[in-house]
Amino acid sequence: MFRTRQAPSPTGYLHIGTARTVLYTKLIAEINAGTFYLRIDDTDRNRLQPDSVVVLLNALESIGLKADEGVTLEPNGPKDDFYGIYQKGDYGPYIQSERVVTHQKYAQDLIDKKLAYWSYLTPEEKEELQQIKQTIKKPINYFKENSQKVSESELYVDVNQALHDARKPVLMFRLQRNEVITCKDELLGETKFDLSLEEDFGILKSDGYPTYHLAHMVDDHEMKTSLVIRSQEWYPSMPKHVTMFNDFFGSPLKYMHIPFILGETGNKKMSKRDGNVNAQEYLDKGFLPEAIINYLAFLGWNPGTEKELYLNQEDFI
Repeated sequence: MFRTRQAPSPTGYLHIGTARTVLYTKLIAEINAGTFYLRIDDTDRNRLQPDSVVVLLNALESIGLKADEGVTLEPNGPKDDFYGIYQKGDYGPYIQSERVVTHQKYAQDLIDKKLAYWSYLTPEEKEELQQIKQTIKKPINYFKENSQKVSESELYVDVNQALHDARKPVLMFRLQRNEVITCKDELLGETKFDLSLEEDFGILKSDGYPTYHLAHMVDDHEMKTSLVIRSQEWYPSMPKHVTMFNDFFGSPLKYMHIPFILGETGNKKMSKRDGNVNAQEYLDKGFLPEAIINYLAFLGWNPGTEKELYLNQEDFI
C-alpha cells in the first residue's frame, strides 16, 4: 500500500505553503491509490502551542484536505485531552510526543551499534568551535572533540543513564566519515554528498525528546511511509536522512522536495511581510475552498493551456 504523510508542528496557524505541500501529498496518494495520513510533530516542547492543533485541522478540513488516517477532529475512540483531537488508524499513536519511548528505543539501538554517541560539550565550547570553524573553513569533528573530553564508556552509556546526567549530554549521530553517497530526489534527481564535509548532528535532546531527524526516521519507518514530500529547505538534510536509513534499515526512504512559494521579490520564501500567509484568513475573507485549492495547485505548475479552473473529473481528460 502506497502511503504519504504530513507532520505539521503545532506552533501556530496553517501556513499557505504548508497547505500547498499537503495538497500535493494528498494528490500523490490518490494518484497511487494510496493513503494520506497526518501526524503531529510536537517534540519541540519550547515552541508548542496546544490550541494550534485544532486550528490546523480545522483549516485543512475546511479547504478539503482531510487526511485518510492519523490525527482528526472526527470522533474516533478516546479523545486526546491535551489537544482536543482524535486519532484513527493502525499505526498510532500519531502524536509524536506519545512515541518518545519508541524513539528512545531506536536511539539505544544506534548507541549499541556505535552509530551514535553522547556529546558533553557545553554551550560555550560549542560556540568556541563555531568560531574556529569560521577561521579554518572546515567542518567540526564533534566525535573527536568529545573523545578528547570524556572516556569511551561515557560516549556510549545507556539512554536512561545519560538522561539523568547533570551535564545534560545530547545524543549525536555519527555522520562524518570518508564516504561519498548518492541521494535521489523524486523531483530533483540525484546529488552526490561527501560525508567528510558534513558534521555529526543531534538526534536526542537532553530532555529525552528526539529531534526531527530521529523522530521522522523512526515514525516513517514504523508507519510504512512510501514517500516524504516536503519543502526544499530540507534538501540539505538529505545526506543525514539517507545515511540514517541506510545504516539502520539498509535502504533509504524516498523523498520529494518541492519549491517554496516565493514572496513578491521572487528570491525568498513567502513570509508575513509579503502578505497573508495564514490559510484560515483566506476563508475568513470569503474565498471559496475550491478557489484556494485551485490557486495552490497552479503555484509552480501549468498544464500548458489557457484553462484556469479544474473542478470536475472531466476537466482532467
